[in-house]
Parts: sequence; C-alpha cells; structure tokens
Amino acid sequence: MATNTLDPVLLSLWVAELAPANPVTALALITAAGLLVATLTQPVIGALSDRTRASLGRRLPYMIVGTLLAIVFLFVVAFAPTIWILLLGVLAYQFGANTAQAPWQALLPDQLPASLRGAASGLKSLFEILGFILGRRIAADMAAQGTPQTAIFSASAALIATLVLTSLTARYWRGRRAPEDPDGESETSSSSESPSKHAPGSAQEARLSISDFLQRSNWPRGFGWWFVNRSLFWAAIIALNTFVIFYMMNVIGMTSFEAFRLFGDLSVVLGVSLLIITIPAGRLSDKLGRRPMILAACLVAVAGNLLLLGARTRPVLILGGAALGLATGVFLSASWALATDLVPRGMAGRYLGIANIATAGGSFLARLAGGALIEPINRLTGSQEAGYLALYSLTLVAFVVSAFAVTRLDVGEHRRSRELGG
Repeated sequence: MATNTLDPVLLSLWVAELAPANPVTALALITAAGLLVATLTQPVIGALSDRTRASLGRRLPYMIVGTLLAIVFLFVVAFAPTIWILLLGVLAYQFGANTAQAPWQALLPDQLPASLRGAASGLKSLFEILGFILGRRIAADMAAQGTPQTAIFSASAALIATLVLTSLTARYWRGRRAPEDPDGESETSSSSESPSKHAPGSAQEARLSISDFLQRSNWPRGFGWWFVNRSLFWAAIIALNTFVIFYMMNVIGMTSFEAFRLFGDLSVVLGVSLLIITIPAGRLSDKLGRRPMILAACLVAVAGNLLLLGARTRPVLILGGAALGLATGVFLSASWALATDLVPRGMAGRYLGIANIATAGGSFLARLAGGALIEPINRLTGSQEAGYLALYSLTLVAFVVSAFAVTRLDVGEHRRSRELGG
C-alpha cells in the first residue's frame, strides 16, 4: 500500500511542482533510480536472512528494521523541499521497503509445500491488490483535494499493521511446524528424503557466494525463461501504468483534477479485476499447471494494451484497464507460484531475492524507457502524443515476447514435485 500511495500519483504531483520543465523525465529517472536500489537490495538481504539465526527467526529482524526505515523516509519524501531531497528520500525509502520485503516473500516457500503454493500465492496477491486499491485511491483523492501529505499517514499505519500481523502469524506457524535444520529441511524427514550434498538447499550450496547465484548457469532448471517472462511482462505493465496520468493530461486533454480522479477510478477497476481473478487463478494453476495460466495472462494483456493504444475516451480507458487488471491478477498468482516451485528448498530468501530482479529490473527499464522516449519524441515531432504511442507500442512488443518465453518454459520438474505432494 505504501509504495502504491507514493507511485505514481503523489510522485507525479510532486515532480510537477519541483521540476515543472521536465516532469515526465524527472518522474522516470527518480522512480528508475529507486527501482535500481530495490533490484540490488533484495538479493543481498534475502541471502543474509537465509543465514541469520536469531530468537525472532531468520526473517523477522530484517522486516522490523526495513519497515521502520521505510516509514521514516516516507515523510522525507512527503515534505521534500527540492527535487534532490525528493530523490534521496525515494532511494532511502526503497532500501527500507525492500529490506522488509525480501525476507517477507520467503515466508511462503519456508512454510508451505508446493501443492499449496498456488493458492497461497493467490492469497498473497489478494492482499497486495487490496494495498494497490487503497493506496492509489487514497492518494488520488488526497491529491485532488490538495492535501497529498495526509495520504502518507495512512501508508505508515498500513506498514505498522502489516509488520505486527506478519510477525505474529509467522511465529505462530513456525511454532506449529517440525523444527528445521539450517538448510530449511524438517528434522522429522525420513532419511530417504534428506538432500544430498549436491542437492538444492544443501550445505554445500549454502556456501556459494551471491555472485555465484547471479550466474545463470547456477539457476534452477526453467528459471531463465521464467525470468525473461516475468521481467518483460512486468516492464510492460509498469510502463503502461506509470505515465498514464501525464497521458490523460497531455493526450486526452484532462485537467490535473480530472486526471487524478480518473486515475483513482481506473485503479479501483483494475484492483477489482485483480480481486476477482487472483485466488481462482492461483487454485487453477495448482490443478492445470502454471504455464497455461501465465500464457493466458500474456494474451489478455496484449488485448488490453491494444485498447489503451487507441484510447481517447474514458470508457475505452476503463475497458483497457479492466483487461490489464485481469491479466495481471492471473499472472501474479501463477508466476510467483512457479517461482516458489523452482527455487531450492531452504534457500528461498536468496533465490526469490534474485527472482525479484525480474520484477524490479523490469520496472526500472520501463521507467527509463518512458523518460527516454516520451518528452524527447514529443519535442522532436511537435506532438503531445507521439512519445506515449511509441512507449505503448514497445509495451505491446514486450507482452508478445513474454508470451513466447512462456512457451519455452520447461516445467517438468516442478510438476512432478507437485504430483509427489511437494
């Protein structure tokens, strides 16, 4: 919720005030820099949490520190007097938020067998979507009313509530499971199920350095094509989403008040679409397989992108947003469930931190592309819309290539894992 409160509504508003000559480029560069911090932070913190042994567990200490840092720098961003302080605040916020997120996302494979991860990923996505709807709706309303800083208080409260709830529930489930050894395997497992010294999650693998894990040759089978699919799909979604407020103002001709209001409405439509499909999609991916669901999501996203390319009216914008919402809901559940299937047991923090490079890296490239294309092409052509159309044409290509990547995925190993009950 906190990140969706900031981006794109509040950051769009504040960069327009602090950098009025080039607001689109400023938004692109600031958010891209923040995503670069996220990309670098998660694998490192995830690896550290895998190796941490503390009374609170290996994940919770990082979640506590990261959440507190994120709250402090939310207020730095909210009251930044210059564009440079705004940039520094965004970078520090991203470091805190991702320090909390890296261990948090590893809780799912830590505590659930593969046969339940599709449904659990759907539930995870459900709460992310609720944060998406609330954050963007509150931010849009407060920006339209001229009191954007007040939205930061609700975002901070949500971070605190999430930390408390996760801390309590994670420790509850940890106490109900069999004790785990340092590699994440249950001590009650039979000897036939014990990992070999070369198996994923073994002690030998745990000694590999972070640089070793960044080498594609060390990735689990199928992880490379998953990475391509995830990064391209997410880059396209973020590019379509990040600059849509300026698109409505510059191309459709809305006032800032109208654009913020419509963006709030679009966020609700997108969020409701996500809510409707996310958990059913997760359950279907458990039964039908991850790849068919991800491919369907890519194809629906292509249709939504085509609608947005031709959108000049409110109904077409909303219809395109609904299609992208459905596609994203299916994708979030099936894609993350597949990632948790592929990563080695006992090393989820490290591998899912690397997996998040696909998400954060895709977002980073999307924002850079927007900054490099929109305002320069508009100036070159003397048009208010040429740069947006160029960017949205690239997102269409990204969806098509991500669909191709799905067809290359080898899912045999994790399918057999599910059939064996995890």
